[in-house]
Amino acid sequence: MMDIVISMGLTGAMLAMLGMGLLISYYGSSKTRNVGLLFLVVGIGLAYYITSIDDSPIHFGNAFIAFIGGMLGGIIGIIIFLVAIIKS
Repeated sequence: MMDIVISMGLTGAMLAMLGMGLLISYYGSSKTRNVGLLFLVVGIGLAYYITSIDDSPIHFGNAFIAFIGGMLGGIIGIIIFLVAIIKS
């Protein structure tokens, strides 16, 4: 059970690092692009670590679904919060 938790946590961190790295290196200024590239390197390193340690693709699928669900939940929560503020 603990290996699933660690695998899902590492996969979520990897996806977040890759996403932030892509956004920062594409939309960032010339000073912040290096940080975006560093995030990409860390995300790629985590991806290599996960694939070398984890032999089950089920963990990656579960972690990916959990990560996307968390992101969608956060976005929907912000939209509902803004609609409630606008209506009040």
